[in-house]
Amino acid sequence: MAEYSKQWNFKQELDDTWEAISEKEFVIERKSGLLTIENSVDKDAPVYLRPCSIYGDRMDIHLADLGEKSGIFICGFLAGFEYINLVVDHKKGNVQVFTHEFHKKQPRFSTAFAAKKIKTITLIRNQDTLPGLSYEGCRVNILINNSNVGEIRHIDFLPECLFMFGLKTKGKIAIAGFSISGKRRPRPEYLEIGIWQQSIKRTIRENVDSLIEGVKKAASENVQILVTPETSLTGLRISEELNDRNLIQTELMRFQKAISKIKNAPYTLIGYPEWIPGKPVEGSTIDMVKINCHRFVRPDGTLGPMMAKVHSCEEGFWHGRNYNLQKVCNTEVAVGICHDAHYQDVWAVGVMAGARLCLHPAAGGTPHGKIPEILNGMRNLGTSLDAFWIRVNAGGGSAIVYPCKNRKQPETILAVPDDLTERNPSYPDYTYMGDMFTKARIRLWDATGCYPLRTLRSGKKYNIWKKLIPRIQEV
Repeated sequence: MAEYSKQWNFKQELDDTWEAISEKEFVIERKSGLLTIENSVDKDAPVYLRPCSIYGDRMDIHLADLGEKSGIFICGFLAGFEYINLVVDHKKGNVQVFTHEFHKKQPRFSTAFAAKKIKTITLIRNQDTLPGLSYEGCRVNILINNSNVGEIRHIDFLPECLFMFGLKTKGKIAIAGFSISGKRRPRPEYLEIGIWQQSIKRTIRENVDSLIEGVKKAASENVQILVTPETSLTGLRISEELNDRNLIQTELMRFQKAISKIKNAPYTLIGYPEWIPGKPVEGSTIDMVKINCHRFVRPDGTLGPMMAKVHSCEEGFWHGRNYNLQKVCNTEVAVGICHDAHYQDVWAVGVMAGARLCLHPAAGGTPHGKIPEILNGMRNLGTSLDAFWIRVNAGGGSAIVYPCKNRKQPETILAVPDDLTERNPSYPDYTYMGDMFTKARIRLWDATGCYPLRTLRSGKKYNIWKKLIPRIQEV
């Protein structure tokens, strides 16, 4: 029995898996238990599904009998600009499979078939070898009317992908049912993410008090992961307090104790100055090195593994140099702090290892200018990674951002605090409004990390990139 299985008979409204949206040239309509596509021009009329498809998945498409089927039906797997497409040409009466592998003869598969007699199409994608390369490829088995008609092997295609079907030319077709079954998904479908945009207070105690309030707010909103700004426990400021390790540790323990008493507390990412032994730090000539430390505090108040800012830019802090990759709520996350945003490798290496959630705490000052312009500057934060981006800045400019806009999700900014909305008293001009909370329910399966994954799979460079990937730390 499959560990994951889902079926649609089109009698109910389509769920978040589907991007089935009509445009001027074509109509996609769910009616009477059918999903009908009618295309009036010689261009694509596609339906996209975001099921985070993985090795072992079986896709079954049940075609309805509408009498005269017409046009060129296409279905297959999609990851960025990579594809494995099965094409059914009703006019020519053949079935072909094309891939993005332009260094291989196309089509990869072709057979004559009475296309009008096709009732079911099944594609099964499994892991396979890739001769001459260090990473795996995939193979695809094709079944028509439940009979095996062919197999394509050694496909250089990414491990995670979307699925699509539709018409390539003028025509009409109706789908009576669709199902996907396979192995357990590598991460949860949904996560409740919160951000606590905490201003920098005058004392550590005041910062901790504000953190506790933020966690209480997040707990009341059923947030699973709460992200707070850079050095949120102490505030990033010039103060002798930031050199008092005993005081910092005492306030950290107070925060941990408070968290342990909050019902339904989230995993909370906080930051503070920490001192580590100088001996393991390359080139260190002092006994203890002060770093910009960040770590998750678990719902029971215990601390997750330490993470340091990767690249230094603050006065008095050294940097960790190591990429941060942790697993929290059964989800891999890549973490970089403030200035780390300038370094694509900080995030890309984590995405190569499975992270689809990039957490970016910062204390980089206060935004200036028009709110719409500030928002425009954040809309594409995760695009180059195909990952969700969570930015929380102490001075404002925080957001939860969807990977890349599409017809289902044309607005990539999923949530911002009130200071980036018309609720700001000075709108459209930005004015800082102090401590603020916001949250969003994100669908992790909408991100496949395709661009860093293709960099990882750069032919014989694979072993070089793979060496950069850090061990995943369990929180």
